[in-house]
Amino acid sequence: MASSRDQRDNSKEEHNPLRPKIIRPTPDSGPSATVALAQGQYTGVLLPASPLNPLLPRAVEAWRGIPYAQTTGGRNRFRPPVPLDPGPDKDCLNLNVYRPASYSPARDGALPVVVYVHGGAFNAGLGTERDMASFVGWSEAPILGVNFNYRVGALGFPSSGAAEAEGALNLGLRDQRFLFEWVRDNIGEFGGDRGRVTLMGVSAGAHSIGYHLQSYTTTDSPPFHRAIMESGGATARATLSPNHPRTEAQFREFLIACGIQPDQIAADRIFPLLRSLPLGTILAASTSVFARYQDPIRWPFQPVIERTGGQRGDGEVVIIRDLPISTFRRGDHVRIPVLAGFNTNEGTVFTSPAVETNDDFLRKFTAMIPDLTAADLQRLAALYPDPVADPSSPYARVPPGYGRQWARYEAAYSHYAYVCPVLQTGHFYSGGNGNSDNSDDHSDEDEDEDDDPPPVWIYHFAALARPDLGGKANHCDEAAVVAHDMAAIGPHPGLVRISDAMHGAWARFVATGDPNPAHIDELGAAGRGTPGLPATVVRLTDGEVERCRFWWERVDLSEGMGRRLLDGSGDAVRARL
Repeated sequence: MASSRDQRDNSKEEHNPLRPKIIRPTPDSGPSATVALAQGQYTGVLLPASPLNPLLPRAVEAWRGIPYAQTTGGRNRFRPPVPLDPGPDKDCLNLNVYRPASYSPARDGALPVVVYVHGGAFNAGLGTERDMASFVGWSEAPILGVNFNYRVGALGFPSSGAAEAEGALNLGLRDQRFLFEWVRDNIGEFGGDRGRVTLMGVSAGAHSIGYHLQSYTTTDSPPFHRAIMESGGATARATLSPNHPRTEAQFREFLIACGIQPDQIAADRIFPLLRSLPLGTILAASTSVFARYQDPIRWPFQPVIERTGGQRGDGEVVIIRDLPISTFRRGDHVRIPVLAGFNTNEGTVFTSPAVETNDDFLRKFTAMIPDLTAADLQRLAALYPDPVADPSSPYARVPPGYGRQWARYEAAYSHYAYVCPVLQTGHFYSGGNGNSDNSDDHSDEDEDEDDDPPPVWIYHFAALARPDLGGKANHCDEAAVVAHDMAAIGPHPGLVRISDAMHGAWARFVATGDPNPAHIDELGAAGRGTPGLPATVVRLTDGEVERCRFWWERVDLSEGMGRRLLDGSGDAVRARL
């Protein structure tokens, strides 16, 4: 496992240069190549590289705002994506394509493709949050980049029994799937190789990719071949049923915020009425309900388990068939090379500073995971020692103005929500299974299936970029580093050096399926980084494994069905990690 902790940015600035942002477009120098698709012709723009534009070392061509499905307004609101008709349509789901300006079909052939899936808790975000022009322009090997928008919030995930009856579940995931298949069918016209497509996502984007890796298992040729999953995965979030009490309560709050009294309208009239409302009413209601579930985090408008597919436009495909952990245990997932990882302090941005007592700490987790038992809570408290009762606790130091339990809460939440799910899904992607420890019943077929599993790489981003919080590698802090976004990292030499290595690894993975250079010297122990490579190989400590095992063994609780999954003997299934 590679760690970036050896190279720190020592800037004293009190802001975080790495927070995701909406990219300011690089100045254009004029039109570029025109690409003819069945749906119409699109002319790109040239993003130049010059001494006056130090953000790009190589010129990049960009095609912006290309539609990949019909408008999601009017009659298509709260419905699965609909294919485009020939001809222009400005009000629709759209994408951007980025290609090196030096591209030559005769010299370069078809280029590897990377498709970026944005994050945002399934409630916010845009495809342009990651600078894909920079990602493509800084790549040593020529590659082609794509980013895109999909529906989020109540428009993308109106999770409820009524939405299930309407065929409106997981619309944002269906948009993503529609985009992947659009790329498969059209990317060759831009010079891309439809047989070498990598999905890359952060946070909710990584969760999404995890769901898709499980949804395509019955497809002979999924429209992607590698995956990069930053701070997320299929088991990193609760995945409830659409009629779970929490989803139903949140959807009811949304309807009331829209001015609809759910007790005074027939269920089959809810979505026709929602389609008639102004878009601003929908967005304001979605935002207000989301804000109510920030502390502790129980976000509304999330992906849910489906029993039926969307009602039109997607071939009745079911994207989430079961709890993701159950799907993993059955081995029902695509087997492709995966690059995944986490940041040290994933919970910094999500955890409330107002955590003073041990009871405060425990209440946060019982609110998020109601079925934790008294024994579970006792074990949780022991694994994360109370800094008030135990002065030797590693969680004693907190930033000024923060509650005495905050560092403890942040660490436990980071492990619960991001770090341990990433490690667990890495185990499954690399050929592991989830059978109980006392089960030795493995068929020859199962053994053969895991004889040659695809490679999986796990990274740990630990660059300290939050001096205002005592120096933290927060959730999504790697985003600008991965993109080699010089507008964000340029003033910070330590981060630039990390970016040279990290972006290089990501770009090599896209181009070749292997993030490592062709030749790499053996890395030293942690703390002795090889010159020129700001990373070391580290092993999890016994304490880290023990804390993650606590979460692994309770993932069926945290995933959302409010019960333990049972094996044949009636005992709770234990993690085999």
